[in-house]
Amino acid sequence: MTPEEFLKVQDERYDPEHRLPWQLSRSNGYHTTIPAGTRVHDTRASTDYAIALLQAGRLDRAKDVLGAIVGLQERDPLDDHYGIWGYFMEEPPQAMAPADWNWADFIGVRLAQVLAAHGDVLDGRIAEALRHAALSIFRRNVGPRYTNIALLGSVTCASAGELLGTPEFLAYGRRKLAAMLERDAFAEYNSPAYSPFLLEICERAHVVVRDQGFLEQIEVMRERVWAALAERFHPGTGQLAGPHARAYTDWLSEELTCYLAAQTGAPIEPRPGVGIRDDTPRLVPTLPCPPRLAGRFARLPEPEVQVRTVFDGQTTGTTWLSEDATLGTVNEEFAWVQRRPLLGYWRTPEDPAVVLRARIMHNGHDLTAAWCRQAQDGPRALAGWWLTYDSGDFHPNLDKPEGSVFDVGDLRLRVTLRGRGVRGRELGDGVFELAAGRRRAVVHTGAAAFLGEPATWALTTGEDEVAVEAVLYSGPRRPVDFHHAVLRAGFAVELLAEGAEPAAQALLSAVGEEEVRWSWGGLEVAVPARPTRF
Repeated sequence: MTPEEFLKVQDERYDPEHRLPWQLSRSNGYHTTIPAGTRVHDTRASTDYAIALLQAGRLDRAKDVLGAIVGLQERDPLDDHYGIWGYFMEEPPQAMAPADWNWADFIGVRLAQVLAAHGDVLDGRIAEALRHAALSIFRRNVGPRYTNIALLGSVTCASAGELLGTPEFLAYGRRKLAAMLERDAFAEYNSPAYSPFLLEICERAHVVVRDQGFLEQIEVMRERVWAALAERFHPGTGQLAGPHARAYTDWLSEELTCYLAAQTGAPIEPRPGVGIRDDTPRLVPTLPCPPRLAGRFARLPEPEVQVRTVFDGQTTGTTWLSEDATLGTVNEEFAWVQRRPLLGYWRTPEDPAVVLRARIMHNGHDLTAAWCRQAQDGPRALAGWWLTYDSGDFHPNLDKPEGSVFDVGDLRLRVTLRGRGVRGRELGDGVFELAAGRRRAVVHTGAAAFLGEPATWALTTGEDEVAVEAVLYSGPRRPVDFHHAVLRAGFAVELLAEGAEPAAQALLSAVGEEEVRWSWGGLEVAVPARPTRF
C-alpha cells in the first residue's frame, strides 16, 4: 500500500472524538483480551498515520493524532508498565494479559522519526514521550538473542540520545548493537517475519540517527540480514526455504515478495492469495540489497545446494535446495505456531509453491509443549517427537496451565501438504505419498503411542490439503499432567522427483529407559523417553 492509499483509508476511518483512526482488531491470540474483529483504535497504526500526515504536510491533523498517542502512554515511573502503550486505546497496558513491553520500542522509534524529520510539533510532549520510552527500554534491557527487539531498542535509544541530548542513551544504543554484532547468527533464525522487519529498522536508523559510527555498524547488520536471506532464498518457488524460527504464514506475503524483487532486481513473483495483507506502507526510504548478494535471489549457485548453519548454541538448521524444490529442518525445536521446524516447498504447473509441514496439533492449534529432534541429508529427513512440561499451550510462556495439566480433547501429529492440485495415497506398510505435480513427499511412519495407547497413522484430505496424521487422542476432554505425558512418535520424509523410487528401509525405533532412538536410511535421532522440562 502506498502512503497515499494508506492516508485515504485512515482518513475515512478517522474518529474526531478520539483523534485516532479506527480499525478492526486482529488478535494474535495473546497479550490482548479484545476479540478479533472488534472496532478499536490501534496505537501503532495511528502513529504511522501521524507520520504519513506529516509527510503530506497536514500538520493540524498530525498534531491531533500525536496528542492522543502521547496521552495513552504510561508515564508513572513507579508503575510496572512505565513507558509503554497498549495495543489499543480501548485496552491500556494494565488491562492486557499481559502487556507487551515491546510497544515502548515500536511507538518510541516512530516518535523519534517525528522528532528527527519534523521537530517536536507538540512543544516538548513528543520528546518527553520518547524519553519515557527510552527509559523503559533501558530498564527492561532486552538481550541480543531477542533479535528484532534488541535491534529496535538500540536504534530507539541511540536516536533518543541524540535528539534529547542524553549521551547515556546513545552509548546504550551503541552497546546493544555491538552485542548483537558479536553473535555469528540470529537466534530468531531465518525468519520471513523478522528479517524484513530488521531491514526496515536499519532503513529507519538512517532517518533517526546521525552518529556515523552507529550507522556504520547498522550497515554491517543490514548486510548480515541480507546475507541470511540470500543463503536460504529459493528462486524456484519464490519462497524462503525452511526451517523458520518466526513465521506468521506458510508463504511469503505479497508485500515482502515485492520488496525483495525491488531491492534485488530478481524476478520474484508473489504467490496469489497469501494471508492477510499488511496495510501499513513503508514510511522510510528503502535501501537496496548489497550487490554481491543480489544475484543469489535470481538463481542458485549450483543445481543442488545443501546449507548447514549453527544458529544459536547447538541449534542447527539444514536446508536442501534444488531448482524446483527445497526441504529444511532444524536439529531440535519446539512446535509453537510461529515455528516451522520441518518445511518444504516445490513448484508445480498448478502452484508456484506447494508447502510441506510437520506439526503437533492440540485441540486444533499448534502445541508449544511439543518438541522434535531431526536429522537431514539432502531431500531426506528423520524426526522424533516428545512432550515437555512447564510450557505454555498456544504460547511458550503466556498461557501455562496450572501444574502443567493440559485439557486434552484432541492431539495429533500431522505431516501436511498444502496447495493447488495436491493429492495423497497410502503405499502400504505405514508408508504414504503426498504428491503435487511431478514431485512427491513419501512419508515413512513409525509406531506411535500416547499415554501407552497406540495410535494409527492415516491419510486425510481437505480443501487444497492432504495429510498423514497419527491421532494420538480424540475424545472427551480430559486433564493430562504433562509431567507424565509420554509420547512416542516419529517419521521420515523424502522428496522424490518423477520416476524416483522411495527408500525400501523401514523406520525403526529402539525404546530405552532414558531415550527412544529412531533410525532410517542412515539417519538417526534420539529423543527423551519421558517428558522433559520446557
